[in-house]
Amino acid sequence: MTECERIIEQGILPASFFEEEVRCDFLVTKEMKKIWAIALDQLLKFDAVCKKYNLTYYLSYGSLLGAIRHKGFIPWDDDMDVLMPRKDYDKLLELGHEFQYPYFLQTPFSDPGYFFSYAKLRNTNTTCITTQFRYQKINWGQNFDIFPLDNVIIEGGREFYEKIAALGKDLSNYMRSSNPTPPNEVERMRIQSYSGRDPMEVYEEIQKLGRSFNNEETDFIAVTTAYLYGFDRAIFKKEDYSETKEVPFEGITAKVPVGYDRILKVVYGDYMKFPPVEKRGVWHGDIIYNPDVPYIEEQRKAGIIY
Repeated sequence: MTECERIIEQGILPASFFEEEVRCDFLVTKEMKKIWAIALDQLLKFDAVCKKYNLTYYLSYGSLLGAIRHKGFIPWDDDMDVLMPRKDYDKLLELGHEFQYPYFLQTPFSDPGYFFSYAKLRNTNTTCITTQFRYQKINWGQNFDIFPLDNVIIEGGREFYEKIAALGKDLSNYMRSSNPTPPNEVERMRIQSYSGRDPMEVYEEIQKLGRSFNNEETDFIAVTTAYLYGFDRAIFKKEDYSETKEVPFEGITAKVPVGYDRILKVVYGDYMKFPPVEKRGVWHGDIIYNPDVPYIEEQRKAGIIY
């Protein structure tokens, strides 16, 4: 039984959810619907664990934009992102036992070889392989990203942020270095620029830096450990995350920060305006998706044996 068949059998989503449709003049294929279904199933599992332990989280980035603008996924998006206050995030990392097969809470502690600077929730019975890292023998099931929110200061914050970004790039280069045959000069140069430091040491340094101002009273918070959009689009008013609000999301409800309007303007500007057709969904072209097949089987086809 595939994960999507399980989701239908357990009544999590109806079979009609998987039908191809056009949204906002964009064709959402049956394959994309499968990816969405697995992400929704993961969100429901994640939400149940957070409720059990009274942990706070918020949809973020494209997931937040989708919730507000589309009441669900952006039609040309294919993943899920959430933020958590650092204390809740740290507690979550202690709760890996709550995510039983096929779910898997992925950190450097639960999956040696995994060295992104934030956690992921995986579905082991599916495939979501980032091609430049595929030789790193970790769980490559479909994931959604979980980022911590930390206090941050404005004065001197840019240099602080860029230091973390450089350390994160070193971890990325480490994970690339498992590829025995880099496909192009860019990848070869990335691998050659890896510092050689113990990746766990680098990871711990990132987390320590991210927590630097959590004992201070600040007006701003940030996703300091992920360096996704640059300093100016990573800093948010703390008051905008003071409460959560439930909104519709693909037929279920999801939690968003009360100040979502200002947050989305920081990240996207005029967030209600759609991107040009040619720019919709192109940023995920380096990922191998297969919602029907476990990543182990996909890796085996490529000659990568665990």
